[in-house]
This record gives sequence, structure tokens and C-alpha cells, in this order.
Amino acid sequence: MFKIRNFIWILTTIVMSMMLLGCSADEVIRVGTPYNYKGTDGVKFDTEITNSEAISKLRTIINHSKEIEKPDGIENLADVYFSLDRPKEGIGEIVRYMWYQDDGSSILSSGDYYYTLTKEQTGELKGILEGK
Repeated sequence: MFKIRNFIWILTTIVMSMMLLGCSADEVIRVGTPYNYKGTDGVKFDTEITNSEAISKLRTIINHSKEIEKPDGIENLADVYFSLDRPKEGIGEIVRYMWYQDDGSSILSSGDYYYTLTKEQTGELKGILEGK
């Protein structure tokens, strides 16, 4: 009886671990470089990140960004584009363009909404997007 209980407990643990690992594979951070070629805007995608810890950190940083009015001089191409997607569902949960600032902070945009990140938040987000 004791061996059967241990076997069931081990099997349950393995199945639960596999389910948790499977969930993170359903989400991906896509990172790219915005471009404008002959008047056509686009993004050249460079990296895809499926690490569940990176995805969780990205969500936390975005949730703690501060909404701001549209800053002056933001018409130039962004430095980075990133999105948090759920490809199987066809959903882009988080979509942002990012401009790095001289003081180490950054400005993010999503449509007509703008946000700012501190120098520390920007450094952490940059590390995530670079796969560090």
C-alpha cells in the first residue's frame, strides 16, 4: 500500500510539472527592430523568448509603468518593439514600442497611450528583451 501511494504521488507530481511547463510554451515574447523603408513601417523580428520567469517579470514591469501624456519629439522610430503573444489563441496581450532616453529611463507606447519606466525598470526590461 505504501509503495502504491508513493507511486501515485510521484506520478501526480510529474504530471503537474509537465502541465506547468506546457503553459509557459503557450506564451512568447517577440522582440524586434522597427523600420521605415520607402514610407512603409514595419518590424523585423529578431528574438522569441518563452522563458516563463522572463514573461512574468515583463508583466510585472509593464503593470508598474506610469501612464503619461504623449511626449514631444517621439515621432522618430522606436528603438525596440516587443509583444507578449499567445500564438495558439491569436492574441497579442502586450504590445509596446520603446524609446530609450539619455538618462537611462524609457518611454513606451501602445497605440495612443504612453508610459514611462524608471532607469531601473528600463535596465531590467532591456535585460529580459536581450535574453539575459
